[in-house]
Formats: sequence, structure tokens, C-alpha cells
Amino acid sequence: MRRSWRLRDGTEFARVRESGRIWRHPLLALSAAPAAEASRSSRVGITVSRRVGSAVVRNRVKRRLREIMRQEHPRLVEGWDLVIVVRPAAAAADFAALSAAALSLLRRAGLIAAFSRQVDRTGL
Repeated sequence: MRRSWRLRDGTEFARVRESGRIWRHPLLALSAAPAAEASRSSRVGITVSRRVGSAVVRNRVKRRLREIMRQEHPRLVEGWDLVIVVRPAAAAADFAALSAAALSLLRRAGLIAAFSRQVDRTGL
């Protein structure tokens, strides 16, 4: 994920967790709040606690979620800050299960745009 698409500061994470709405899934939880700057593209932060597993497992889950969000970022509605909290069950989940969980949460939150904003590279 691009650096401009990430939440990086602890105060940003805290603001989203405190003032945002939460959607839950057995593998993940999603907190979403309007961005402090309305014209900004949506940003994503990922939190994985030690309860999920060893550092190797936690980093694997984070890499998978970053890739999922990188692929879905063009479809996200602009102007939102998101925090994804990984639950312990995600340690045993494969890429497809994590992807399905993340997309389910984004749809339930209404953060996936109706039409993809991706550029048509065919030129037609």
C-alpha cells in the first residue's frame, strides 16, 4: 500500500477507534470514521495484537491485509479513515478467507463504491 494510503500516527488510530463506527467479523473488526480532511483519499491502518500469534504470524497477516487493501483501495469511497483490527482466528485463515472477511466488512460499512474508479487501460 502506498504511504499516503496508510494511517501512521497513534493519535489517528485512536481518533478512528473512539469516534468511528465498528463492524465485526470472526476474523477482523473494522472501525471507520470520516477523515479529518474531507478531500483526502481513504486511509487504512492495521492493528495486530500479540494474542494473534508470534511475530512471524502477525507479520504474515499484516502483509496479506495490506495486499487486500491495496487491491481494493481504488474502489473505496474517498474521505474515510479505516482501522482494521485482526482477531486471533485470522492467524489460521488463508488469503482467500481474509479477503472475503475484509470485503464483507467494507460492503457492510458501505465503503465500497458502486462503480470502480480504476482506469481502463484498453482505451475503449
